Amino acid sequence: MDLALCHICVIMATVLHVVNSNDCKILDGYWYNELGSELLLIHTKQGMLHGEYRTAVERETGAAGNSHSLVIGAAPYKSYSSTFGFAVIWKDGASITTWTGQCQPCHNGEAILETSWILRSTVDTCEDKWKSTMIGQSTFTRKSATNGPRRNMGTHTPSRNSRDAVDKGPVYGPALTHKKFIKTPSVCTLDGYWYNDLGSEILLQHHNDGTITGEYRTSVERQKGAAGISHSKVYGIANKNDVNSTLAMFVIWNDGASVTGWVGQCHVCGVNGTETIETTWLLRKQVHSCYDNWKSTLHGEDSFTRTEQEPGPRKRFNTHSPSDFDIVDPDMIIADTQNANSWYPWLLTITIVVMVIALTYIVVVNWTHYKKYRGFVHTRLFANEGYERAEDRTAMVLAEQT
Repeated sequence: MDLALCHICVIMATVLHVVNSNDCKILDGYWYNELGSELLLIHTKQGMLHGEYRTAVERETGAAGNSHSLVIGAAPYKSYSSTFGFAVIWKDGASITTWTGQCQPCHNGEAILETSWILRSTVDTCEDKWKSTMIGQSTFTRKSATNGPRRNMGTHTPSRNSRDAVDKGPVYGPALTHKKFIKTPSVCTLDGYWYNDLGSEILLQHHNDGTITGEYRTSVERQKGAAGISHSKVYGIANKNDVNSTLAMFVIWNDGASVTGWVGQCHVCGVNGTETIETTWLLRKQVHSCYDNWKSTLHGEDSFTRTEQEPGPRKRFNTHSPSDFDIVDPDMIIADTQNANSWYPWLLTITIVVMVIALTYIVVVNWTHYKKYRGFVHTRLFANEGYERAEDRTAMVLAEQT
């Protein structure tokens, strides 16, 4: 997008902001959080979010860079109050933040962006990831309640020695040299297929302008159909010119019913030199009331490698969702186990009865055979005794005759 077109988009977003300041139907325009940061969003018909972010805070002087930062994100177009995600890369990839959230008309109908965020900072090794990530929440409204850098005032960074920072444009030029990273160079390239330990597949393409696009085939979902009926698109950002850059990516599920945002960094880990994308994620599901925000967000960690760790839906097999792959739901396994346990007493009783009947049958049959055998033996004994007596009488008669 050239400079003239960008200015036109900003003007249009400003007009829409004035007309629809209390409406969640339009995300375009200026938003401000409780810390004084300014967010400018431009929502395209393709479902993409572009814009600018001027943060009012930074963990240490200079961490936010020397100018405003660009915003890239996704939200279903004209799908009102759906979930959305966007990301900001700071100082050529030294750190990155991703937000997931939903626009809701709260507090007397005022449009509010309720978001959760993860900030990932670059670390030297895989073992240092424990200190890489921060997590929090932020609320954006149309009204500025706290002072901070503003586009219309020509200020673009947090207050330092001077509030007159000059807008030097996008920060995706040549990568800065981070001396602390030179000792542990990484050969990770984001392009290609990656797999996590749940069996999900992600296909990434890292473009020269720093944007990331791709496809995600998840092997899990919280309930049947939550992931949609096909694979989902991936959008993200990372510094193309710095192999140690942090990265952010996000996926819109089922036309905005939920969204997941990841922040992470690619490392070569272990003695085998395994390429690994270590990430932390937020999943935001759509809720229908401001009072339900407490149950809207899940949080976890994910590691992606080039090696398939578990079976799951695959592009090469033309399977794109958990329903295609027909994965057994762990909840169903638990339910089946509980059902089996409920039948266990009955099964034990039936088994005992059958065993008693079988033993009784064996005893009766054997006793019958025993009685028959005993009678046969007695009969033979009596017969033999009678035969011997007859022989004795015959011998006596013969003796008398002689």
